[in-house]
Amino acid sequence: MDKQQEKFRRVMQMSKIEMPFDDFEQRVMGSILALEKDKKKALLNKKYAITFFLLGTICGMMLNNYLMAKIQVADIAPDLKNYSTIGCQLSFALLICFFCLQLWQLIYMQQKKHFPL
Repeated sequence: MDKQQEKFRRVMQMSKIEMPFDDFEQRVMGSILALEKDKKKALLNKKYAITFFLLGTICGMMLNNYLMAKIQVADIAPDLKNYSTIGCQLSFALLICFFCLQLWQLIYMQQKKHFPL
């Protein structure tokens, strides 16, 4: 009977798991807390991104309309007026498309859980 208990004790000692580091649990919990803080910060940044996108779009439209009015009353050649009008509108449209793409990528990353929010 003692021999079997000794075998059992040795088998149980072999199954004993040792932690790789003394502060392993603390580091894991710290990384979980850091991830939770990052999630909250990312959600706040997403709200800021949407807010400033909308504000930038509105301010850009107002600036574009102001520039169009100034170009129309300017004393320059009609061809130059047309080219400058098209150039202003095209640059504004490209900026809006670029920022929409960035915003959509942010939303896509959230939906696909690449960066969970």
